[in-house]
Amino acid sequence: MYLAPAIVFVNVIMMQFLQIPTAEGLYINRRFPATDIFYMPQSSWGIKTVVSKCPECDCRTNTRQKRIAGGTVAEENEFPWMAALRLKYGDTSTFCGATIITKQHVLTAAHCVDWFTADDIEASLRKHYQKQYERNEKIVGIKEIIRHPGYDSKRRSGNNDIAILKLNRTISFNIPQIQPACLPSSEKEDYVGNFGTVIGWGFTDNWVSTTNGIRKLEVPIIPTNDCRINYSHRNTSFSVTDNMMCAGGIKGHDTCKGDSGGPLQINLDGLGTMKVVGIVSWGGDCGDEPDYPSVYTRIDRYKHWIHDNIGEECLCEI
Repeated sequence: MYLAPAIVFVNVIMMQFLQIPTAEGLYINRRFPATDIFYMPQSSWGIKTVVSKCPECDCRTNTRQKRIAGGTVAEENEFPWMAALRLKYGDTSTFCGATIITKQHVLTAAHCVDWFTADDIEASLRKHYQKQYERNEKIVGIKEIIRHPGYDSKRRSGNNDIAILKLNRTISFNIPQIQPACLPSSEKEDYVGNFGTVIGWGFTDNWVSTTNGIRKLEVPIIPTNDCRINYSHRNTSFSVTDNMMCAGGIKGHDTCKGDSGGPLQINLDGLGTMKVVGIVSWGGDCGDEPDYPSVYTRIDRYKHWIHDNIGEECLCEI
């Protein structure tokens, strides 16, 4: 690609598909894909200028760190990117989780919204308690459900279990209790050996009703191939693909019914900087079978698809 010695506007979304060699004077902010770049060759102009449409974002938990089945109740708003999905009419209990990724989009599992239209559901932000009204919670309607085109509920394979929900109005990040999640910037990172934190309002086991306060649980991320081999011995139509990652394998400690769609995140520095790497998708029996851990949709496999479906909105990536 030829870059003339003049100001050229380049959209970073295109940069992901074009292999442009690093050149003197070309600075690309890959953290925010909706970024416009002014290219000014240093030898010709003597200056470098970057103009971004996206402000810096802060990907930290906003409460104290503390060490779902086997988990503990999280602090209120400990994970400000967490959203609850519930029916607009009738029972308003949370049926799935979701992750705030932009001012107008949340990310969830496709199977969570398989049977619904946008008019059927709404997202609750700044929520902690499952079954009681909270004065500060923010209810936002859904304008559009964007399921991954490769997701096929009839085949029941579990593959491509990801969906974007476009909110019917823009939300603000001017309070610490509502913030976007940080998503992976690389598609080649190996998370095996890390402990992930999964959160949700799901059952505490197969037979106990949904917990009240949102719960959190630390689970080890295990090799995908080991997980694949284990599930190949089980009588199920679901199979572990490279679009998935597995975490858990500890008896009594796992996700359960109602946790679907919620985030799996890793702590990058021990200080609260979190990166959401997975979406709760499917798995065994709530920790009763350690050989069959929970399976998560691997977000970094869908970066281009996410970028293509959020328009001019800004992602936070690390």
